[in-house]
Amino acid sequence: MGSPFDKKFLESQKSKLLELKSQIMNSIAEHGNSDFHVDKDQTTEDGDQAQAYQDQNVAFGLRERDLQRLRDIDIALSKIDDGSYGFCEETDEPIGKTRLEKMPWARLSVEAAEELEKEQGRFRIAA
Repeated sequence: MGSPFDKKFLESQKSKLLELKSQIMNSIAEHGNSDFHVDKDQTTEDGDQAQAYQDQNVAFGLRERDLQRLRDIDIALSKIDDGSYGFCEETDEPIGKTRLEKMPWARLSVEAAEELEKEQGRFRIAA
């Protein structure tokens, strides 16, 4: 099963993915772990400390999102290399070209992604 896209599109996508990967890795390297450190000397008041911990939680969430994006980018790059790029992991149908242009790491078609979100929403409500 080869990719449903031509070589020029795949090369363009690979270039985008490599650029995104570089940007994320540079951002992680630039920020290091400084976003996760709460200096107790600068948070003497309860409000300051609460804000510092809230900022730290946001930093953890952003870092986790970046790491997940890196994993998705690596998967997309592997799929380009093995010829399976552009197929939905749920339906095995081609993912729309427009979706891949906007989100080159996409692993699901719009329809499959919407269905997954519905399922996750139902699970959250039931839990």
